[in-house]
Amino acid sequence: MTMLDQKIYKYLRGTATSKEEKEVQDWIVSSDQNAERFFEIKAKYVASTLGDTDVDLDASYHGIFNTNNPTSRNRGRIPGTILKSAAVLAILVGLGFIFRDVIIDSRTAPIIPGDAIILQLENGNIEVISEGGATKVVDTEGNVLGAQQGSQLIYKNNGTSKEELIYNTLTVPYGKRFDLLLSDGTEVTLNSGTSLKYPVQFLKTKNRQVFLDGEAFFNVAKDSVNPFIVNTNELNVRVLGTKFNLSSYPEDQFVNTTLIEGSVSVYNERDTFDSSNAFLLEPGFKAEWNKNNKQILVEEADIAMHTDWLNGKIILRHVPFKNIVKKLERHYNVDIVNNNPELNDELFTASFDVESIDQVFKTFNVTYEMEYKINDRQIIIN
Repeated sequence: MTMLDQKIYKYLRGTATSKEEKEVQDWIVSSDQNAERFFEIKAKYVASTLGDTDVDLDASYHGIFNTNNPTSRNRGRIPGTILKSAAVLAILVGLGFIFRDVIIDSRTAPIIPGDAIILQLENGNIEVISEGGATKVVDTEGNVLGAQQGSQLIYKNNGTSKEELIYNTLTVPYGKRFDLLLSDGTEVTLNSGTSLKYPVQFLKTKNRQVFLDGEAFFNVAKDSVNPFIVNTNELNVRVLGTKFNLSSYPEDQFVNTTLIEGSVSVYNERDTFDSSNAFLLEPGFKAEWNKNNKQILVEEADIAMHTDWLNGKIILRHVPFKNIVKKLERHYNVDIVNNNPELNDELFTASFDVESIDQVFKTFNVTYEMEYKINDRQIIIN
């Protein structure tokens, strides 16, 4: 019996420590396979409490499932009909238990579809946002702070006098994009595979600060008193009012800030902002932060290549295939396995918008002949 199995059994009996409960819950929600495995174990656990048995259980279950009746001669066998009923009961009870623990207890996340747009509230509660839905954000006093209108979530400026920032986090999965209107009037479009943490209401006494993991386009509302700061864990982008694109995916080597209009200052997030340690961008330029050497390179930008994702396009200009893979995975919600390392450094120039992933690979094949197979959402290159 594995250490994980022991923790699951303790979890089911209610004897697990809080740390063990957290480990089991995190394991359950990490994949569909884990959830199915948990329900299978729980079905056997519930069935073992229902009386006489005639279906064999795995021997590893006996010592734990029958702690109250260790001498039972038939403890390892369960009638098939009871096992099936118990399995259904375990699944229903298990789902209710997980959702109750997770939605009310903010320490963990519920089991949610992998392609869902997720809104996490300050208390840890999770809202699944369906495109075209009508999600509302409500505070503890019942006041509506924000509401969904089509593919946009809109927060209101209700003139709060509170002195504490309350954050929400919006997460957009692969293959989707979503719009956000913050309480100060700043418009944000989140690209696929992106999370943004932001205050429900900005405070007049504090800078307007949000936290980005992924890529977003910002149209920042002007405020000469309170700068708007985007934090990317390694880099801060500071503005008063402007339009810019910021790409900061954790798997990418570079953080790119591309300025469309106005001005922005880019600086190391470990530093306190000062004009002497920041790089000031002009429209049409980008700042490229190298995560390896912690250096910033400022150069003229190909604006379309960095912003046409807003129109559902992918534009490539002499880009190595190894850098294209993640773009395609995020855009098309696919998993690409490249077993041909020679392909990694091949350069491609192309533009895609309405093409399917199969058409994209056929286009690549014109430049570099490759063997590949598409199985649903997985592409294997040999």
